[in-house]
Amino acid sequence: MRSMTGVGLALAAALIATPAAAQTSFSIAAGATVPVGSTADAVDVGYNAILGLGIKPPLAPLGLRIEGMYNSHAVKDGGGSNMQTLAAIVNGTLSGVGMPIPMGYLIAGLGMYSSKLTDVPIIGNTDSETDIGFNIGAGINIPLTGFSTFLEARFHFIQTEGNSTKLIPISFGIKF
Repeated sequence: MRSMTGVGLALAAALIATPAAAQTSFSIAAGATVPVGSTADAVDVGYNAILGLGIKPPLAPLGLRIEGMYNSHAVKDGGGSNMQTLAAIVNGTLSGVGMPIPMGYLIAGLGMYSSKLTDVPIIGNTDSETDIGFNIGAGINIPLTGFSTFLEARFHFIQTEGNSTKLIPISFGIKF
């Protein structure tokens, strides 16, 4: 009984200490966004910008990343109109353990995606549509002195009315 109490106290102390000792990082990234499937029939390759907050206990393989993402694509045959997507995403990350590349990581999560068409001829801007989606991908961290950089690619699947929207952002970022 005494050893169970000791184990329980050690576990409680570890759970309390872990959030306090967690490493927090801020990231900013940008790159190209490639539409896939029926999305590629409607829009051209566009660009993305991402702001993120990462939380990861030291030496732990699992982490959390909360992000805001913006994508913009020119609509094919749209007379100058664009498809813009804003997203708020919560991701889990897995790094280190069993990765074929020492600095590699996997990332996956759920998010809310708000899309709209802008500058549509005659109509103007359209109402935005908010949908749920998920993403999955991989990346590589490149540690430097005082900060690190990363390169990642993810597949985003957004369940929209009618067809789903599928995008692959390929981003280069800085984490500090």
